[in-house]
Amino acid sequence: MKTTSPRISVIIVNYNVKEYLEQALHSLKRALANIPHEIFVVDNASVDGSVPYIRHRFPEVILIENSRNLGFGRANNQALRRARGEFVVIINPDTVVQEDTFRELLAFFESHPDAGAATCKILNPDGSFSVDCRHSIPTPMIAFWKVIGFSKLFPRSRLFGRYNLTYLDPDQTYPVPAISGSFMMIRKSVLDEVGYFDERFFMYCEDIDLCHRINQAGAKIYYVPTTQIIHYKGESTRKHNLDYVITFNKALYQFFQKHYAGKSIFLLRWLIVLGIVVRGVLIYLRNFMHERFPLLLDTLLLNLTLLISFVVRYELKSGFTWYDFFHQYGGVNLIASVIFLAVGYYLDVYPHHRLSIQAIVKTNIITFILLASLTFFLKQFAFSRMVVLASMVVSPLLMIAWRAVMRRFYRGDKSAWGKDLFTKPTILVGRGEKAVELYRRIRNLHDLSYELLGVVTVEEDDPLLEKNGVPVLGSMDRLTEVIRIHRVRQVIFSSEMLSYERILKTMAAIDMPQLEYKIVASNAEVVIGKSSIERLDTYPLMEVEYAVGRPFNRITKRLMDMGLSLPLLLVMAPVMLPGLLWMRRRIQSVRIVGRRGQPLDVRQVEGLSPKAWVNRFLILWEIVRGRLSLVGAPIERYREGAPGYGYKPGLTGLVQINRRRISSPEELEKYHLFYLKNQSVMLDLEILFKTVVG
Repeated sequence: MKTTSPRISVIIVNYNVKEYLEQALHSLKRALANIPHEIFVVDNASVDGSVPYIRHRFPEVILIENSRNLGFGRANNQALRRARGEFVVIINPDTVVQEDTFRELLAFFESHPDAGAATCKILNPDGSFSVDCRHSIPTPMIAFWKVIGFSKLFPRSRLFGRYNLTYLDPDQTYPVPAISGSFMMIRKSVLDEVGYFDERFFMYCEDIDLCHRINQAGAKIYYVPTTQIIHYKGESTRKHNLDYVITFNKALYQFFQKHYAGKSIFLLRWLIVLGIVVRGVLIYLRNFMHERFPLLLDTLLLNLTLLISFVVRYELKSGFTWYDFFHQYGGVNLIASVIFLAVGYYLDVYPHHRLSIQAIVKTNIITFILLASLTFFLKQFAFSRMVVLASMVVSPLLMIAWRAVMRRFYRGDKSAWGKDLFTKPTILVGRGEKAVELYRRIRNLHDLSYELLGVVTVEEDDPLLEKNGVPVLGSMDRLTEVIRIHRVRQVIFSSEMLSYERILKTMAAIDMPQLEYKIVASNAEVVIGKSSIERLDTYPLMEVEYAVGRPFNRITKRLMDMGLSLPLLLVMAPVMLPGLLWMRRRIQSVRIVGRRGQPLDVRQVEGLSPKAWVNRFLILWEIVRGRLSLVGAPIERYREGAPGYGYKPGLTGLVQINRRRISSPEELEKYHLFYLKNQSVMLDLEILFKTVVG
């Protein structure tokens, strides 16, 4: 209900949580019934279709649309400048409000005229109490206990638990130093007096800063548990996110820099940096183990199998000793591991087919064949062939066994083990009736390897999808951001709506090797590239990849770049460096087109041709740095809107050696696509050879 004089102004900052936002708005409408109010939604450049959805489904909401993510505080301030209510409610979009929440808080404010702000009890989705809903104003010492983790280890301690006031009874009403920005109700008059959110804080600590200023103004802040809300996402979903750790600690440092500027700030800076490093390393190791658990376990099993085979074989023969093992055969395990990893990445076992029994058996067979071949050519590896034979049998059996156990106990489980290993968050790229049909077919498969999140539309608006209840995650021009936000591991394209050229260009532009790509085709056309075909009832589902994006090809290409360019750079240095020193005033930065179309600055000597040896020497330096490649896309001057080709610019390339044959933009596009699909070290060497002799 809206009037000319609202009692409450509700402000929600939204960023890619459309489904949560819809639920929040419905709960707000019920809780605000019979209370004059206005609701603002400030959208920070969401890509999930939030803006058209809110505009269509909630026309009464005052929508503020931003073209980029402005951060939490600045976005709230946009609405605060327009808010007319006696009270302002700052609330997150991933919350559900109890029906009596605003009635209870309005009554509390009326009975406590000293209250400048208040919050209610906040619950996690599992019903547990969210300790983050009220906390203290952090001093350097309070922050130190939090950074090193003592606040979590000793929550009941009045010394260590002061950050979140975890020693206080969550069922009692009392004044607190600060409350969470996920839900805070503030008198507008108090806000007008102390000012709005400080926009130097992009995210986190802006609520603490605001509460600190409210306290300084003499108003009180209360925790009122007589009513409650549910906060769905919150701290639990961010605690293992490295970006969160860095952003939060940076905001904490900015807070101290603002309010405690002095001698202690230097020590605090290093304490916060230490906290970021320690927590960052722990989170990185945890995520590394999660993502590469099959790789690490397989490598461990391979080495254990070889070691045990050695022990058994030589114990039976003449007695096993660790000295003899490391002295004579210490390198065998290392060589076996290198071969195993190289074969595994070449066959795409890691990361795409890490749970495939067929792929791991094939990897073991090739590994042990190559390992056995060393016994014929190198004396150092002329160890017992019985060791190789036994390991070749036992190693794949162990690797098959752990996969079978995991499938038996964790398949379908939504925990880290089950979901991360067996379920692939998947999106469908398409439009219209075809997208609706494909979405329903995949959902009806009941295949736990597909966790279908929704559809990315080919065009900006596709009302047919929403009409049929299909989740729209965004449009194709924001596909990379959608993948990053939703942690997508599999993308399915519809070939009826997109050309293969556009699909492959999109794959190259995304440039995420861990992704799997599949194409749904309704005809018998062949997709160039690797194809393993599944079926969605009558639809063939073909796996497709572009060679440039394969981890194995990336590694070998980088090794080739370093192996050829670094020696050449060292050989040319005695001749080129004196000349560069002489012409140093003429060396300037030249802006060229990068891999994704972004500007890339390289050094060149002004007035000389790009083909001059001194300029090529400078290009070789950029290749050693990894910014360019020996073989790649043409090096072109940067211009606004220049297209990226999906692979690094290079000294030479397939397009460069075929300039005379290319007569149209369409042919040029075909050469780029050919290289994207077929890149390999052998192709690069062939291009280099033709460049030199041609």
